[in-house]
Amino acid sequence: MAACIAFMMNDIEDAQEHWGDGWENVEEYGSTAYGHNLHTWDDGQRKLRRCIRCGGYILCQWSEFHSFADDDDYYTDFFPVESPEEADEFNQRYDGYQIEQLLSRRFLCITNGRYHWVERKED
Repeated sequence: MAACIAFMMNDIEDAQEHWGDGWENVEEYGSTAYGHNLHTWDDGQRKLRRCIRCGGYILCQWSEFHSFADDDDYYTDFFPVESPEEADEFNQRYDGYQIEQLLSRRFLCITNGRYHWVERKED
């Protein structure tokens, strides 16, 4: 088992093209598990997906911030995971904020439609 190869690509457009065929849902974790939220802001959820093209795993986290003055903000994070067991380990270990701040891996973020890589080195 392995993570999706899109996380090894330097160019975000290449990663998006790789994901162009889509994903299959492996597991839906919902919005809470193990006593904490699986999203960062007001609403959200996590799912484990498998890339149709390479068969690698992707842990997806969606978060929505409800604004009372402006439009809501939307955040999506794509985390590379090696297996369903590792995805569940991350669900146990990290709430929505912690996984974004503490995970020592490169992952892809979408903030209000804008894509960017987050680089964190392994310990």
